Order: sequence, then structure tokens, then C-alpha cells
Amino acid sequence: MDKKLISKDEVMKKLGITSRQTLWDYEKRRKFPRPVKLRPKAYLRKDFYKWIEDGGVSQLSS
Repeated sequence: MDKKLISKDEVMKKLGITSRQTLWDYEKRRKFPRPVKLRPKAYLRKDFYKWIEDGGVSQLSS
């Protein structure tokens, strides 16, 4: 299983966003993968790229 992490800052840079509030909105409303419980916040790289492939911000949580 791929356990490589991508930092919150790298995620925001790749998405072209500067607001932590926007990232929080993606987590709550756009099916964004849940962060791994670390400080600073990080995500499983494979989950992040799968989210992008699945439509990214165009997804809405049910």
C-alpha cells in the first residue's frame, strides 16, 4: 500500500489555492480525502491524485 504523503502546502500549491478555508471547504463539501493526523497536515498522495482524477472540486459530498 502506498503511504507517501503530500503536505497541505504542496496540495494547495498544486491546486492553485492560497486559502486554508478553501481547502477546508474541499474537505467538507467536495469529497476531498481526509488528512492523516499529523502536524503539519498531510494527505496520502495516492488519495489526493485519485481525487483529482475523479473530478476534483467538481465533486459534491452526499
